[in-house]
Parts: sequence; C-alpha cells; structure tokens
Amino acid sequence: MSHQARKIAASLFLLVFMVAWIVLAVTLGGYIHTWPKWTLVLFYVIAGIGWIVPFKPVFAWMNSNAEPEED
Repeated sequence: MSHQARKIAASLFLLVFMVAWIVLAVTLGGYIHTWPKWTLVLFYVIAGIGWIVPFKPVFAWMNSNAEPEED
C-alpha cells in the first residue's frame, strides 16, 4: 500500500474512531450522571484523554512506508 493510500486510510479510521468515541462518551455520560462526583471526574478525564491511545499505532502504521524527507 502506498504512503498516500495509508494516509487516507488512517485519516478515515481516525475520523470514524473519533465520532464513535464521542458518541460513546456522551451516551455513557447520560447514564452515569447520578454517580458520585469523583467517579464522574474520573470518567470524564479518561474519556477526554483516552482517545489518544489508539493514535500512536495508527500513526506508526501510516508512516512505516514513508519516504525520508529532504531538507
């Protein structure tokens, strides 16, 4: 797969992933609004930062076949 095709595939995956992550966080947030405040804070911190975790392997895959940049 060419580098350009990998960039497009990775971009589409990340876009779909982000939409799904947001929908999941909002849906779960509606169900847990009666939980203690500390658990809500923990949930929203994880929901706010957790989407970053899958990005590193996707970017590594996307750039695994990249040509070296010239100065």
